[in-house]
Amino acid sequence: MEQKEQKKKKTLFWVLAGIIVVLALIFTFQNTTPTEINFLFVELKGPLFLVIIIVFLLGFILGRIFPFLRKKKKAE
Repeated sequence: MEQKEQKKKKTLFWVLAGIIVVLALIFTFQNTTPTEINFLFVELKGPLFLVIIIVFLLGFILGRIFPFLRKKKKAE
């Protein structure tokens, strides 16, 4: 009985992973417009999807780091 539930969870995981990959590919192909980013003295040019992905990843990383630092500060 437990094996069936575990197999269902694995199947659900792979179905969701497949859907996410397909959505990511659609997103990528629809956002290939060249974009220019200016920050201080740096000028970067690249496709829009790459800019969005980089900003998302930076937000994710910062979101993971700051709670860790807050917990560390409270422990002291």
